[in-house]
Amino acid sequence: MPNAYEIDFLRVGENSKSGDAIAIRLGDYENGIWKNQQVIVIDGGNAASGKAMVEHIRKYYHTNKVSRVFLTHTDIDHAYGLRTVMEEMEVGKIWMHRPWNHWPDLKDSIKDGRITKSSFTERMREAYQYAHDLEQIALKKAIPIVAPHQGMSYVIGDSPILTVLGPGKEFYLSLIQSSEKTPPMEIQERLSKGYTEVETTTEFEDMSFATEHLGEDGDYVTSCENNMSLVTLFQVGTDKILFTGDAGTMGLYKAIYYAIENGIDLKTLTAYQVPHHGSRRNLSKGILDHIYAPSAFISCSAKGAPKHPSPIVINALLRRHTASYTTQEGDLMWRSSNLPMRPDWYSAVPASFTTWVEVPKD
Repeated sequence: MPNAYEIDFLRVGENSKSGDAIAIRLGDYENGIWKNQQVIVIDGGNAASGKAMVEHIRKYYHTNKVSRVFLTHTDIDHAYGLRTVMEEMEVGKIWMHRPWNHWPDLKDSIKDGRITKSSFTERMREAYQYAHDLEQIALKKAIPIVAPHQGMSYVIGDSPILTVLGPGKEFYLSLIQSSEKTPPMEIQERLSKGYTEVETTTEFEDMSFATEHLGEDGDYVTSCENNMSLVTLFQVGTDKILFTGDAGTMGLYKAIYYAIENGIDLKTLTAYQVPHHGSRRNLSKGILDHIYAPSAFISCSAKGAPKHPSPIVINALLRRHTASYTTQEGDLMWRSSNLPMRPDWYSAVPASFTTWVEVPKD
């Protein structure tokens, strides 16, 4: 089992558009020397962050090899930068969903009898273009593509390092059926693709739960594509870190239920990634009853606030004794306790409480 790890959250987006680009190094560390090093990349952000990811791995991990790439979902702010990683680095395998491969599971539900396997596959590849681009690079470079089913783990030795908690296949297929990117289906009703902006009011909050404005379960609908996000659990020794992509409350609950059924305690996490760059639409009071860690990370752009991250979310985490660290000022690094701080890095300051927050009108 590896005895040390570093997790780097690269800042994606200079303006208001956020994204995810995460690099992980793990291995055996002793007397300043890394042995049996493995590198994992989770999402690659946009074009600029893909280039930054490659430079970061070469500079700090001193390698051109990436053992595993994980694509949480097909949105441009997660997938686009992985093209650079795949093209410029030596990648062992990529774990990613390919919706166009699910014709056998979905063909009986398609209303339009003119849709064939070929037209379905072509339409889905066009709809999920950024994932299709990665597939083409992988095929060109003979990089194996793994469908990340719920319960699968990337294992080193006998140790499960990164385990997929969600989505399960049934839920994933239901999201494809409900997505507006898919030919009309008979089984599922369409879910709302997004949301409409509404007027807001400025409301007071303090550390009491009575003033909290975080939503209840079911208050917000997350897009099908965001709920397709992989939810994964990273484990080295006794440390457990949860990665959530852009999953909404529905996707998170599915992952939580799977964890509970399999004896995985998400209330004893070392840290976790706040979903969808700290959006208040992806967390609920109920979700926070089921997961806990003293530290949380928010991947967001320099000017993403107040949506990415939302002060309502940061306040809610502080009430639950979770300190939030954001990428607004630059990249973040989290390390195992047996590693020294990098010479050119400094301790991050957690996000502070906001007394007045913007709340949508009913």
